[in-house]
Amino acid sequence: MDKPLKPGGGDFATTLPARPGGVDRPGQGNRPGNGGRPGIGDRPGNGDRPRPGDRPGIGDRPGPGNRPGIDDRPNFADRDKWSNNRVINNRPTWANIDRSTNINIHNNWNNAFVNPRYSGWWNRPANRIGYWNGWGNGVRNNWRYYHYHNNWFTGGWWNRHYFPIGGWHYCYWRQNYPWNYWWRVPVWGSLTSWFVWSAPANVWSQPVYYDYGAGGNVTYENNYVYIGGDQVATTQEFAQSAMDLATVAPPESEDQAAEAEWMPLGTFAVSTDEKDTEPSMVLQLAVDKQGVISGTLYNIETDSTQAVQGQVDKDTQRVAFRFGESEEIVAETGLYNLTQDEAPLLVHFGTDRVENYLLVRMEQPEEEGSSSPQE
Repeated sequence: MDKPLKPGGGDFATTLPARPGGVDRPGQGNRPGNGGRPGIGDRPGNGDRPRPGDRPGIGDRPGPGNRPGIDDRPNFADRDKWSNNRVINNRPTWANIDRSTNINIHNNWNNAFVNPRYSGWWNRPANRIGYWNGWGNGVRNNWRYYHYHNNWFTGGWWNRHYFPIGGWHYCYWRQNYPWNYWWRVPVWGSLTSWFVWSAPANVWSQPVYYDYGAGGNVTYENNYVYIGGDQVATTQEFAQSAMDLATVAPPESEDQAAEAEWMPLGTFAVSTDEKDTEPSMVLQLAVDKQGVISGTLYNIETDSTQAVQGQVDKDTQRVAFRFGESEEIVAETGLYNLTQDEAPLLVHFGTDRVENYLLVRMEQPEEEGSSSPQE
């Protein structure tokens, strides 16, 4: 470990867990995410290979910061019970990465595609499929909520869980479809034709799977991050670029937010390590046609809910998103990862620490709701 660890507690405990003690960065040791399981109080919870363009489309995506003209509450029938989360739209000072550094990161990342050190690194590593599947099965086989869902994210559930939402939120569309629509599994072919942006054509010619930690294609070594064996950024710059990507400016008006179209990415249990077979957090995600990510993070144990908001990077298929009003925590994965039953998730705690979590997809429930498990 090249940098000191942040202590546990504080704001971390209110959003995602801060594990006690030291945790190695991914790429060290035998598996990612070593360390003790957090306590209950702290848990939340080549050929057709892709070839991105010569430079990133940073100028094409919305930048951070507030915009005038958006009302204080979302336009729902129960609008008086919702409020806006302004923090999630503003980039924290520790993530003030300059444009030239961001461009350099993208160029290095692009080089990993165009001149790969390891051919086909963007495919799912055969030797890692069993690892992630085994971790996911631990949750599916042991977590009593997996087959029952406790009617989470139904109409009645939403009416009991009002929270400050981000400027962009799929809640605007939740009444247009059955509640279980938002649990659907996205198909990669549908995603590639979903977005309206002008993205490098070859970057979407095949999916890119991001796998974090020892044996994966995203690793940390001597304060640098390597993707497919190519050095792309310092560890600090990599964390900053994740937060920068995840910080999305709010819509200019309430009408603009309401007109956004959303595709469900599904509902996942958030497992913090292999021993965490009874996760306390559930995450529901959706993506709009501009690549904005919206979601809801639900803490089962505290019955509390937070907004999730972020963005897809059209040049790399990287996805990064923020949680609630935390200015420290940002998570990243790949868009293709989110079409799978298990999605490796890299969680940054500022620039000092990262941990490996796993999103385990939950089965789509029947429309009429699901019964609770027998106590």
